[in-house]
Amino acid sequence: MASANATYGSQANHRMRPVYIDVLSSQAFYTSGDHVQGNLRVDPSQRPTRISIIFKGLSSIHDTHAKGAHPDFFRMSQELFVTSGAGQNFDILRKGTASDGKVELPFCFTFPLNVSLAPPADKNWFYSEDSYHHPRFQHSPGFPLPPSFNPPTHGIAPVGPRIVYRLEARMDSSVSGSPRSKVRQELNFIPPAPEYHLSLLQPDLSFGISLPKQYSHQKLIRTRKLYPDYANSSKMDKFKHKLVEKELFFGPKSFSEVPYVKFNIFATSARVLVIGSPVPVIITVQHLQRSESLPNPPDLFLRRVRVQLHSVLSTFVPARPTDSETVDVNTDVVTIFEKKLDKGNAWLLYDGLNLLDVGDVELANDKITPSFTSYGLNLEHELQVEIWGECADREFLGLVCKTPVQIVTHWHSRQGYHEMDPMTGAYETDSTAGAQEVNSESATQESEVRLPAYDFDFGSLATSLEARVPPPPYVG
Repeated sequence: MASANATYGSQANHRMRPVYIDVLSSQAFYTSGDHVQGNLRVDPSQRPTRISIIFKGLSSIHDTHAKGAHPDFFRMSQELFVTSGAGQNFDILRKGTASDGKVELPFCFTFPLNVSLAPPADKNWFYSEDSYHHPRFQHSPGFPLPPSFNPPTHGIAPVGPRIVYRLEARMDSSVSGSPRSKVRQELNFIPPAPEYHLSLLQPDLSFGISLPKQYSHQKLIRTRKLYPDYANSSKMDKFKHKLVEKELFFGPKSFSEVPYVKFNIFATSARVLVIGSPVPVIITVQHLQRSESLPNPPDLFLRRVRVQLHSVLSTFVPARPTDSETVDVNTDVVTIFEKKLDKGNAWLLYDGLNLLDVGDVELANDKITPSFTSYGLNLEHELQVEIWGECADREFLGLVCKTPVQIVTHWHSRQGYHEMDPMTGAYETDSTAGAQEVNSESATQESEVRLPAYDFDFGSLATSLEARVPPPPYVG
């Protein structure tokens, strides 16, 4: 991926233009605390009167009628040159020239951590169906900057939403008939991971079953092949077994029963998944009932497994007082792991099996965007696991995991970088809010990581999963 995305069109950043944004040591991605520095390379023959550069982050959302809203997250500017009017506005040459005759004006900005600007006041940014203290869509500043985002256009809106971070250079010229020159250079931004308890990186089996009620996790197998000595039966006995199952043969007591077993299979994943890292998923097998003639539970085998990440993008277009609010929901599915096993190489399916033992389940897709919430935009993820298995030569399949997860990057805030929270004083942060431990006795002091005052909302995706973490206080 290129270090920075050029903005094409009349404001494209090209070297041959009168003003060019030359980003030094450009990066494929920036995060909070990173410096964006470079030079504005200016053609002095344009006799500039004023030159400035703006660094900003913004989102662009549209409704079904292509009516847009473009709230800014932050805006920084530097005025690099203002003419004194002397020398027919050639005084920019006093700055010195490079070997190609261009004047270089240095600039430097730092990516912030949080949104500092409120959304436009002409619209109501509070979604009526939101929880005020834990909104799906943000309506006031103070939340972390969302990542750069430019999904494919789909859904009912004719123009797709975007989240953009860019530099914008402007130059006014005294040359007759020369309009203001304006060029833009986009930068890719990925926010640092929010602070979270390290236990959230591992499956918490004490949460219980998270499957919705419409998905049955209970399996029933009924066959005479469940008998331990079935494999050693003669061909005639196997034929009788088959007739008994079809209720076509009635004979001695030994052939009068068709045994059965009932068992549960579900999976539990970590609640926080890190892009580029393995995804731990623990299989739970519960043997519930079986015929009295079966001394032990039968063996279960894994024949196929598929792990998918379902992403849900919700776009809220705030309404003016005379309009109605709309929400556009689009989904995307990425398969992060799938494996088929031949009958002879089937994997033993047992309680406590980690899918990482079966294969490389890793969140390594460059199309995956971290979870975020913003003005009018919300991106949530859900992990789904499907299993195809075998018991006594009988196949079973089903969805065993359907749970909301928070996707984060492996980046953390730069050491030594501090920023004033614009919401400081508006609310108090409870350092224990959101803390969750899998095993409080084994948790080390090093793993006691404080959660921030901001956390992502799983409410629109969660079903029967009951959140243990109370939402932090929110002031809108």
